[in-house]
Amino acid sequence: MIKQKIFNWILLVFIMTTSLSSQIKMKQEPKSYLWGLIKIPNDSKNEKVPIYDRIFRYREFAAPLNYMPIEIRYGLGVNGKLSGSSSSPSASDLDNWIWFENDVTPLDQGIENIFGTSLDIDFGMINIPNIIMNTSWMNLLTGINYRSSSIISPKSIPDDWKVGTSLEPINVQFKPEVSEYLITNSLQWQPFDSWYLNFRYGYGLAFSKFYFDKDTESIDKSIKGSGTSMNIGLGFRYIIDPGKSNRFSIGIDLRHSYTKVNKISDDENIVPITRFDLANYGIYFTLATFYGGKKTIGDEAKNIYYSKDYLSAKSKFIEFINAFPTHSNKYRAMEFIEKCDRKIPYQIMEQGLYFDDIGESEKALDKYIKARARVITNDTLIIESLDFRINEIARKWINSAYLLLDRGFYKDALKLAQKVSSFSDVDEKVINKFKSYVILEEGEKLQSILILGKAIEKYSMALELNDDLESKIKALQYKAGIQLVELADKVDEPDEIILAIQSLEEAKKLSTGIGSRNEQLLNDLNEKLNRYSNYKSDKIIDYEMSKARYLQALARSPRLTIGMTLPLIEELLGKPHDTIISNNLNQEEQLWIYFLKDKKLELSFKDFILFKIEEF
Repeated sequence: MIKQKIFNWILLVFIMTTSLSSQIKMKQEPKSYLWGLIKIPNDSKNEKVPIYDRIFRYREFAAPLNYMPIEIRYGLGVNGKLSGSSSSPSASDLDNWIWFENDVTPLDQGIENIFGTSLDIDFGMINIPNIIMNTSWMNLLTGINYRSSSIISPKSIPDDWKVGTSLEPINVQFKPEVSEYLITNSLQWQPFDSWYLNFRYGYGLAFSKFYFDKDTESIDKSIKGSGTSMNIGLGFRYIIDPGKSNRFSIGIDLRHSYTKVNKISDDENIVPITRFDLANYGIYFTLATFYGGKKTIGDEAKNIYYSKDYLSAKSKFIEFINAFPTHSNKYRAMEFIEKCDRKIPYQIMEQGLYFDDIGESEKALDKYIKARARVITNDTLIIESLDFRINEIARKWINSAYLLLDRGFYKDALKLAQKVSSFSDVDEKVINKFKSYVILEEGEKLQSILILGKAIEKYSMALELNDDLESKIKALQYKAGIQLVELADKVDEPDEIILAIQSLEEAKKLSTGIGSRNEQLLNDLNEKLNRYSNYKSDKIIDYEMSKARYLQALARSPRLTIGMTLPLIEELLGKPHDTIISNNLNQEEQLWIYFLKDKKLELSFKDFILFKIEEF
């Protein structure tokens, strides 16, 4: 009994685990159709992909298919059309596929005589539109096609075809063996990664030998024909290894060809046929190898777009356009970029809402501002939503700034208010109010260390910014005035004297009186200030008088003239900076050089008398 319960529990856990695993797998893996050939994403979080895009534009940004070295097809086909009833089909000459130059017995073929095999090979298929225009919406490949076909069970020709000819004793069969050389064009459409459809058309020349010696099992090479041939085909290809650069595909083709052998070469004139046509319908197994056609970063960008990551998708689309500037679907990439530009603000706003919900207002604000800057259209809905969110954060932060102000954190409050003003309209009076408290605090600190003059200046600045502080500032100014009165008899500097006088006068205004001692101190400070003013005036007068006397002396001083002696010039200009003396022992010829601010002065002496003045 206990073992049975344990087994039941194990079975229940296994079923639950399997069910959960399958549910997760269904959520993660895309839906598959046609044995996995078609895979459509199945993610409820993603943006819904339009049906048309899923089917016809799944690989719209893939690189063009560049080159297909070879494609080989081998299969079975029938020549002509069947006639008769379903119980007794035949392949007669109802379609006039063979023409005779004289009245002979028709070639009465049976159904067993129209089946044949064929080998069909394409060589060097090149995507010419991609080479010329560097773009290709569909892969259009052009190359050379060779086809060889033969009948499996040929029909023996009637006896009257051989009468009177060298072929009369030979068992001859009508077995057209055709070799075709065509220019072929292949249009490939690949809607999904693992397979593609192929449509082919070719036109060219055909050569045929058609008389077969049954006894020797050989074809008569002396009798042959030539003409033209065309073919069309539609096929399905499955890519074996989609990840490699050179990929292989296998598939199946339905093919129709029409060959006109209208030139018969018969030197002995033994063939009654002037022309025959072969309308062949066949099914072929195909093997091919090719280069290119891979998905690009544009396809990756499209997947990212539908996963609603528009920021990343836009950058990927731009990278795609830079890598494939002439891609035929470049315009589609640009359309996606425009869609991303419209949706990116919503994506960023959603990120901001997430940060708002978890209380990280600063990160939320950063997202809202970025989203607001990316709105490039007149989308009033998102503009109004973002403005509301930004203003809500601004109101919340201003309220926080007032709380900091009430608690005495003046600098933090001002910083927060200024931060709000950087992204929202804040009244200048509000900012001035926060500034006034910071300046008031600075004044109080200066007053606490007895730098009373600077403190009173700070109080005046704070009062200009905020009238509500008038009573508090008046009290602080009065206190500073009293402190200055206590220090007034120790001040000597003019600025300190003036500040002390102003403080005493302010204290006198604020109270009914300052006492006889302070009144006397005020008079003494005024007298000291007057004495300093008189002293300063005397200094200014002395300076001006000295300046005038200097100018007069300068005006009376002698000027540099020809005929002056060496001692007189040395007294006037000072010693020269450089001197050049002649070799004469009496030194009768000398050159004195003076270097002035912006020129050079040269004085020439002879017999110690100045005779030439030169300036350079």
